[in-house]
Amino acid sequence: MIITNNIIKKQSSRRARPLSCWKHCVIAAAAVLGFAVQPRAQTLDSASYKLYKFIRTDLNKIENDSSSLAFVYEKLYQLETTKQGRVNIVHIGDSHIQADILSGSVRQKLQLKFGNAGRGLIFPYRVAKSNEPTSYKTVTNVTWDAKRNVFYDKPLPIGIAGFTVETKDSVAEISIMVKDQPKLGYSFTKFTLFHEKGPSNYELTVCDDLNCEIGIIRPIDKSANPFVSELRFSKPMRQIYLRNKAADTAMQHSTRIYGMILENDSAGVLYDMIGVNGAEYRHYNMSKYFLQQFSYLNADLVIISMGTNEAFYGGFDKELFYRNIDTLITSLKNANPNTAILLTTPGDSFRKSRKGRVKNPDMKLAREAIIKYALDHNLAYWDLYEVMGGYGSMAKWYTAKLSAKDKVHFSGKGYQIQGDLLYQAFLKGYEKYKGKKAK
Repeated sequence: MIITNNIIKKQSSRRARPLSCWKHCVIAAAAVLGFAVQPRAQTLDSASYKLYKFIRTDLNKIENDSSSLAFVYEKLYQLETTKQGRVNIVHIGDSHIQADILSGSVRQKLQLKFGNAGRGLIFPYRVAKSNEPTSYKTVTNVTWDAKRNVFYDKPLPIGIAGFTVETKDSVAEISIMVKDQPKLGYSFTKFTLFHEKGPSNYELTVCDDLNCEIGIIRPIDKSANPFVSELRFSKPMRQIYLRNKAADTAMQHSTRIYGMILENDSAGVLYDMIGVNGAEYRHYNMSKYFLQQFSYLNADLVIISMGTNEAFYGGFDKELFYRNIDTLITSLKNANPNTAILLTTPGDSFRKSRKGRVKNPDMKLAREAIIKYALDHNLAYWDLYEVMGGYGSMAKWYTAKLSAKDKVHFSGKGYQIQGDLLYQAFLKGYEKYKGKKAK
């Protein structure tokens, strides 16, 4: 489950090539999940689920949401009726989320119904030599140092995305290109960069695909959040280039990036994804700048999907797991007191043994701890474990070609189904809330 991706060091002293020819500069992303599927924004009907009788669609609902999610449901109701405003959703997780198939499916469906406010938070995973979502592409001309929060004892602090990249190369560049999804355009008019600021950091010029400078990011400029710089563009952009600029060669010697946000000027849903291969609750708790940068997102709803890694190896400590959940959620609420929380349980999975892949009873214990925490603190939760079919159901998902060979991850279609199920459960709760308002 834990995919090796330690600090990446520069491996070559060759001079970097400019990204004006980025099409010829291929950076291979780690194929962690073994597939690259374009998520589809279509909703599966009940007939489709009849093919998978082991999926408990009768249990597919958000539990304990009547009061805990009322604030979010009301904001969505106002958005739907007035076509004004925004609802900010942040989905935090592990490798099940980093690929952005599950979360990407939920994003698309919510934006098709309530409006598209932009692609949201992204990270240049390819630059960090990791697997990247299909809705955008990043390319660089040099090798960057990189770290994810799983390696908390290694150099480089971690910020909003759970990953960090850094370079000391004065000619380093990153190209960022968004890709439209079915019925959704992700061109952007606002670009937000989470980065290290101060006189020792390079300035960054921002250029369009015609190589014209359309903005500059100065790390000495002050902002409300000490890690944030914002740029607005006069026209929607589909591709931009970030380029190091040594304005003061005696002082400036590095660029460190924690994440980026792509937004447009429309009302609607902004659905940020924060996913890290191998991540656990404790890894976000130990991420130095995560909470400080999280406050900038002004989240109305935070969805947390973790627990698989904690329960994967054996020796699962249910009480410690509960405390780690509490630490993260308490911190998130302190950073943004108005944030609603939706917890999801991990799905069923198998683990390695001398006999091969066997059922993992600890995943059920992780599920129980998450539900207990939600009920103890009046939080909403979605029980993916039981919706999947409960203990041992991963074998049926594997037979139906909905899981990967490791019986821990899922196939592209399996993640799409999970995204559809989560959306349908959430929409069911929203429609129930809306129905009560009409009485």
